[in-house]
Amino acid sequence: MTIFDRELTEWERRFRAAAAADGGALLRDHLQRLDLPDEPERLLEGTILLVQMWAAYNDLDSDDFAPLLEMQTYDPNDSPHARFACTFDLHSAAYARVLVETKVGGLDLADLYGQPWRDYRVVGFRRLWISHPDWSPLTSDVRQQLQDEVGGDLYFDYTEEELDVWFDDELDDTYLLVTVQDVEAEA
Repeated sequence: MTIFDRELTEWERRFRAAAAADGGALLRDHLQRLDLPDEPERLLEGTILLVQMWAAYNDLDSDDFAPLLEMQTYDPNDSPHARFACTFDLHSAAYARVLVETKVGGLDLADLYGQPWRDYRVVGFRRLWISHPDWSPLTSDVRQQLQDEVGGDLYFDYTEEELDVWFDDELDDTYLLVTVQDVEAEA
């Protein structure tokens, strides 16, 4: 086992222990704020799986994942460098929340959109919510910046003929909802 593997295993142990200590209350609150099913274990397991996959991508790219892993705290208030919480809907099979300094913050949304999740028998994600970790409102400038970054990331790898991306910032001022889907081919 490499040092990297040990760090990832230790992070998972701490994350699971923190979730068990409060009975998943923080995860439950997170799901409720996004009007998602009250199943914190789906957010716990999805988050762990996404962080493991994200770490593997970074390891392949020879990037130092330690600062990003350190940011992935159970309680977002314990992550002082986190500016955004990105919550992924893995086709309702699971949900995953990661904390980043910037929207991209090492996340490659195009890679995540094509990522097979074997445990769940789905590929990619269909929705993404971006919020501040403390749920403070997103300003209109921040919303526009996030839309530009997300669109730029996804359309770097996909064309508009392949992928539909739309943004809903009218549901709640504390998050930006991004919906992504393949463009249906005409018969």
